[in-house]
Amino acid sequence: MKTRLWACLAAGLLAEMTVGVPAALASARTAAGASAAPGPVSAVAELRALADYDTSGDPKAALRRIDAALAGARKAGAVDPVDRLMAEATRAEALFWMGRYKEALAGFRDFDAEMTARNQPMTPRRAEIVNNIGSALSSMGKLDEARTYKLRALELSETLAGRDSSEYAAALYGLALIDYRRGLPLEAIPKVQQAVTVATLASTRTGRNNESPAVYGITLSTLQIQAGDSTSAIAAARAAAIWADSHLGKEHRLTLATLNALGAALNDAGLYAQATPILRRALDLRMAKSDPDPRDLGYSLNAVAYALDLAGFSEDALGFYERSAEIFEKLPASDQPMSGANVFGQIARIVRDDGQIDRALALDRKALGMARRIAASPDDPEVLRAELSLAKLLLATGDIDAAQALLDHVNAAYARRALPTNLDRVAALALRAAVDARRGDPAAALAAAKPALEPLRSHLLDRTSAATGTIRLRDQAAGTFVLEARIAIAAGDRETAFDALQMAGMGDLQTAFTSVDAIADRYGPEANAAIRAYLSASAELRELHKQRDRALTRDRTGASPNESPDTTAERIAAAEENLRALDKRIGALVPGYASLTGFEPASLAAARSRLAPGQALLLYGQDAEGLVIMAVTRKAVTAAETPIPGRRLAELQRRLRASIEDGVLTDGKSAFDRDSAYQLYRLLFPQPIARALQESRDVAILAPGMLSALPFGALVTKPPTGDDADPQALRQTDWLARHHGVSTLVTAAPLARPGERHARPRGFAGIGAPLLPRGGTESWTNSLESTLAGLPELPGAAQELQAMARSFHGERQVLVGAGATEAAVKAAPLSAAGVIAFATHGLVGGAYRNLVEPALVLTPAPGSDGSEDGLLTASEIARLNLDADWVILSACDTSAGESENAPTYSGLARAFVSAGARALLLSHWPVRDDVASRMTLRTVRAAHGRTSRAEALRRAQMTVLGDTHVAGGAHPATWAPFVLVGE
Repeated sequence: MKTRLWACLAAGLLAEMTVGVPAALASARTAAGASAAPGPVSAVAELRALADYDTSGDPKAALRRIDAALAGARKAGAVDPVDRLMAEATRAEALFWMGRYKEALAGFRDFDAEMTARNQPMTPRRAEIVNNIGSALSSMGKLDEARTYKLRALELSETLAGRDSSEYAAALYGLALIDYRRGLPLEAIPKVQQAVTVATLASTRTGRNNESPAVYGITLSTLQIQAGDSTSAIAAARAAAIWADSHLGKEHRLTLATLNALGAALNDAGLYAQATPILRRALDLRMAKSDPDPRDLGYSLNAVAYALDLAGFSEDALGFYERSAEIFEKLPASDQPMSGANVFGQIARIVRDDGQIDRALALDRKALGMARRIAASPDDPEVLRAELSLAKLLLATGDIDAAQALLDHVNAAYARRALPTNLDRVAALALRAAVDARRGDPAAALAAAKPALEPLRSHLLDRTSAATGTIRLRDQAAGTFVLEARIAIAAGDRETAFDALQMAGMGDLQTAFTSVDAIADRYGPEANAAIRAYLSASAELRELHKQRDRALTRDRTGASPNESPDTTAERIAAAEENLRALDKRIGALVPGYASLTGFEPASLAAARSRLAPGQALLLYGQDAEGLVIMAVTRKAVTAAETPIPGRRLAELQRRLRASIEDGVLTDGKSAFDRDSAYQLYRLLFPQPIARALQESRDVAILAPGMLSALPFGALVTKPPTGDDADPQALRQTDWLARHHGVSTLVTAAPLARPGERHARPRGFAGIGAPLLPRGGTESWTNSLESTLAGLPELPGAAQELQAMARSFHGERQVLVGAGATEAAVKAAPLSAAGVIAFATHGLVGGAYRNLVEPALVLTPAPGSDGSEDGLLTASEIARLNLDADWVILSACDTSAGESENAPTYSGLARAFVSAGARALLLSHWPVRDDVASRMTLRTVRAAHGRTSRAEALRRAQMTVLGDTHVAGGAHPATWAPFVLVGE
């Protein structure tokens, strides 16, 4: 017979649940006890069926069924009292699922008391009730009493069922949650890890209690997020999601919870494009239920909002947050989850970025009040998070004493409960240092801030750390490094400020570019082949992880028979082992490999010494206070700050982009918003910075998020005159491109100088003009089919590529139309091409449900099995073998990263750099056919001798701008579409 097991989850642990959760609910009726004369067969059978009834999927429906059965039994008369007690225990479990802890506790205690009065022996089922009582007490915050019951349950389960039983795992898990509620998550983690292992083995062995590994895995993932270990959190959530999908079904309540947990872990690692489709699927499935649990909807809405928020779509996220907050506020006070406090804190941050300081303060105080009321401990993570959020705002508004009081408590708590690399812990320590700076002692502030950030800094720079494969600097971490830069500037330490701004802007391309640049043609063909194999294997491993995530968002009926979780897990294990072997081999072939291939911020002195006259580095950092800007030339280092709400800066960028999009639609005949371009220039180039750059012809920029995708050359440096729609006025405008050639900064190490490279391939490869499906085709993923079929044709793309090909010497390859398939691209000898051009559509990862990474659109192969779907993804690009001086992407928005917050170099650019490209010319928006080839050819041809790539692009832009024969050529939509990456 099955054994019913109870597992309660601590407040705030399940990504979509912040109430105690009973997990493995599969019990059996105790055989002991006298039996009364049976009533009608139907009533007895129904009552006894409740002993094996799983209430976890739909506790409301379960409660209705149980109440009906008990009423039927009472009406029927004599029934076995043990049957009745078992049914009432199951009823208490349903109540607990619904968050009605007091009623559930009363039911458990009544069961235990009656079984004791009837002299029933201690059985595994009775031991579970002891554990359940502890779970209810723990959820109600009565931790001392709960611990007593949990310790008793642990002892009973070991005696009755053994240390390898689900019962033992449940009791151990309950003790871990008490540690968590006491503010000791680092002590809870090993207990939960053991509970996951024991529960998984026991369930596999017995076929019972299948919910337990899912619940424990969700909890483990959440604890690891709080401890700052995103990599382990993703692994735990993935394992829980795969288990739940296989053992509970795709629409089970816990399966949806595991999807939310996986989405939360991916969010924490900065993988928003992968998180979004997973979270949206969970929300869709919950909303599709006939009677959805309002708390579940609130959790899912909050999770989707968080993904959108972190990805840079805060306006879209706000609506989801507010719907979630509305749901949580309508719940009775006793049922309100801790997530409610978090939601109000997130809303506060968004309105603060919009400049609504008073409203933000009120919301932050509301969030803190709710968190303190609900929490069982003043060191609860949500209490600490709410205190940290309020402290940030109080410090910004000048209430230093109140901010310090909150931060002192937060820092004391995090010292006990979080790893030194935990982002919130580091942020709180940095803010406490900022308090000292505000009090007039920036030197002491910097002395405190630097050691506080060093563990996180070292962790992010460690090439061998598992976390570096997944952790990206999310907003909180980048903002903390910006705060360090502010403190350093105030203390007069420009070297530390320079380092901090590089850390704040660090992204995937820096690491990839440094790796390829470090080994290219320097250590012989064997080492070169080994490093290419490593990059390919690394890309393959990323793709395997994404395949596993994609499988969770598909219906079971659409899954491939070759994509079972076990098969994928085996492939991942093999890929990881292969990667370790390749890494070891490269280490033997390349002296100093670890230091060469790990990104390391440049020192200020080294960066300045390598700059040529007329070259400058321009670094931006952005946090809630505004911008920190540093201009570095051979002669001087200049720092400045621009206070501006984040939403205001984003709004100006959107207005500029909207004006450009109008120009794209009208072929440059519409007006251009020069006022917004001028306002942006004044914010981004305040007078000290503008003066510092006066003698610099080439400016390489490192900027975060949306700023990195800004067409800097189209900024206006003087108040505009004339009509914004007048071509002559536009041609006479003082554009930034008249003064500076701009490139996207890859590393603050030296800008490349002419003549440093060995001879490179001189050939050309052109790929694009795909044949797009105009009806259903089996090769296209169903969720993308309608969107992809609606993409516009590219009538001039083939001619553009042919024209470019005729202009190059050496071997020329052109793959267009039916020839532009994935198979053809992968088979082409692209390593022989010094210039590779794509003319096609680019798709942003996360914009479509099943597309979790950026991709270029190619022609789908007819009759393929789905592997040649016409999407050349970033992972597939990274596995190409390139040796190109230039990769040109004159496609639709191919400069886009994985989100609005992702920098230019986080999307397709990263993949091409990993494959071997040294410079990329990417389009910010669709490029006119008559302009694309002209600008790209002029840029590539001019970038020789002493003419830098940035200067070559600037000259090409000015040529189009000044040519009156180019219709609409004076509009930036026509002359400023390209961004240069990798100078």
